[in-house]
Amino acid sequence: MRQPSSSKIQLTSKADRLQVTIPARFRPDRIATHQLGLAGGVDLLVLVLIVLTIYMSIKLTNPSTEAGVKIGLGVALMFVLPSTFFLLKTGLHLSFDLADKFLSTTLVTIDRHQFTLSEHLYGLDRGRPKHLKTKEISQVIVDNYQHPDLEVPKVSLLLELRQIDPIRILSTGQDLTEREIKWLAIELSNWLGVNLITEEIDLDDR
Repeated sequence: MRQPSSSKIQLTSKADRLQVTIPARFRPDRIATHQLGLAGGVDLLVLVLIVLTIYMSIKLTNPSTEAGVKIGLGVALMFVLPSTFFLLKTGLHLSFDLADKFLSTTLVTIDRHQFTLSEHLYGLDRGRPKHLKTKEISQVIVDNYQHPDLEVPKVSLLLELRQIDPIRILSTGQDLTEREIKWLAIELSNWLGVNLITEEIDLDDR
């Protein structure tokens, strides 16, 4: 099976080392679309609250503002400021989560000693890389994975180890298509020299 023509994945295979670079790809699913809408709404609300905070602060510092109005504005600020900080924190969290999902690059590196799976965002490591001993990998598995938040099952690539349960390392979605998963599974099993196991998934390239 050949690499899909539309795929941007970079694969370098040598006798002692195999490296796969999966570039960032913006392909929003239903959940991601909801996240985008929520992040946009939160960011807009934060902007409104910041403008409101500035307006009330100016009124409070204005000598011509009546004492009663200042008291009312002060009480309002006691509620507005915590809400602004909370929503700002929420908006930043959502924004970083979306950047993680759509802008991070995945790197798979294998040599005769170690398998490493890592993700990078703007050239920086995102999270702790996953390390496995190459000699412990006994099989490469492709299966249908039903994610609890998705209606359509994902196709995923797993590595079965000799001592523990299979580890799911890649799935269709924002990063990979089903055909890319199948192609990578074949490449990994061939390089590692282990069996490729599929669960009722056609690996034909037609």
